[in-house]
Amino acid sequence: MPAGGLAARRLAPVLALIALCCLRSGYGATTAPQAAAASKKVSALDAANVLQVCSKPGQCTKIVRYPLKVRIGFECPPFAKQCTFYNTTQPASTSSRVAAAKPVNELQVFQYPKIVGSQVAMPLYQFTSEHNVLEAARRLLQSGSTSFKFDLKNQRANGKPIKELDKKGWLSIATHGELPYVTLFDMPFRHFLFWAGRTPAPGRNITWTDIDGIDVYKEMYRLVVWLLKRYNNSGKTFYIGHWEGDWCLRDTYNKSAPANPKKVQTMIKLLTDKQRAVDAAKKDNPWAKNVFVWHYAEANLVEQSMKQGPGWASMVNTVIGAVRPVIDYVSISVGGDSLREVNPAPALHKAMDFANQKLPAKPGVPGPRVFAGEFYFDMRNRDDNIAIYAPTPELQKQRGCWAAAAGVAWGAPHMLWWAFYDNEQTRSGAYRGYWLVDNGNRDTPLFRAYQQYFSDAQEFVRSVMAATGKPPSDYGFRVWATERLIQLSGKTDVPTRPAVRYWGS
Repeated sequence: MPAGGLAARRLAPVLALIALCCLRSGYGATTAPQAAAASKKVSALDAANVLQVCSKPGQCTKIVRYPLKVRIGFECPPFAKQCTFYNTTQPASTSSRVAAAKPVNELQVFQYPKIVGSQVAMPLYQFTSEHNVLEAARRLLQSGSTSFKFDLKNQRANGKPIKELDKKGWLSIATHGELPYVTLFDMPFRHFLFWAGRTPAPGRNITWTDIDGIDVYKEMYRLVVWLLKRYNNSGKTFYIGHWEGDWCLRDTYNKSAPANPKKVQTMIKLLTDKQRAVDAAKKDNPWAKNVFVWHYAEANLVEQSMKQGPGWASMVNTVIGAVRPVIDYVSISVGGDSLREVNPAPALHKAMDFANQKLPAKPGVPGPRVFAGEFYFDMRNRDDNIAIYAPTPELQKQRGCWAAAAGVAWGAPHMLWWAFYDNEQTRSGAYRGYWLVDNGNRDTPLFRAYQQYFSDAQEFVRSVMAATGKPPSDYGFRVWATERLIQLSGKTDVPTRPAVRYWGS
């Protein structure tokens, strides 16, 4: 990372836009005399060293960036059991006009939730002999992301299952020495999201005791207790969910197809047992501190659910509100046709609002409780036609940054790009472009933009902590992050910006 002064100059246009955005919105607006006084106070400083930081709507202040020479992150060599945290932060030369910086916990800086992340599931390629989950996780962690999603399944690095684990349950899979999951969970990600159970695709019946042939309640309970014990006081959060639920309710991959009533009731029973197990495991282990485990359901036909009306059976219309105890979180899968405009905020916010309205209140669960477990813009469709919305890598970067900004602005706790490595091909065998790293082991323009965002996010958090002694508020970070992601999209000549919502923090 460049020295603080160089980084500050690089961010100057962004910071100016942030300040302009806040002032236009009435955030931190000052009278002419106040503005003159503030200008005189920092007149001897490089203007690029001034940050606008908002705590809530209408309450923004200016802080002076404390210049630091920083190299911080995690090194995760292939096959290593542990990652190494490195930190060579040193004060740069300062003048007497800059107040002494307050102490900064660099691990806290690195692990501040950056909201944007990615995932790996059924990739069609990789570049080492290590398990694909670990390979992708190491690369994403070193990029600066704090969130990672994967599929908890019985599959070795060579793709073959361990026979003795058949019907042994999720805890046995999570802890088996030939599988990657203990090493993965030990990595310093802040948030882990994963699927537990082979939720069947259309065409196969499901029964509540037959996900992997195990007792769902028992296995979910055992897995949650193990996570609470092993990661007690770690600050980690685990979200246990499932693959796209709306397909599981249907007998075909046709978005317009009606749900199978039997499958709807089975899904309600399945999610009820999983949620009961999560709630019971936490209640029975009240000693667990600073470790969090939640359960989520995923809906992938939200737009169709809105269009068809409440009588059309789907995850958001029918299943989510029927689960008791109330489900913790809802993930939506969205992209492509659902996010048609360059600024996708109106469409994305409408979908998230719709899912949020269908989700009953649940005290004790941090909100908002809707996130994008999958968002995407593929470059080709299955029939080998070039995609309408992201036909080139640069346009994929533009769309991917704007969609992430829209989700950040709404308040989503996670915006997870699908996927790190591509998992689908066209009929002719070409890759569809669901990737951050392509099949030639090249970082895509979108991934380079996200890496810059992660680096800049750390610098923003560090500057706020050095100036104030505490991390930025969630709202304050989202104000900054929304604008930064738009800047990194390369498409800034859009007349409107996503409105950053205030959820109380």
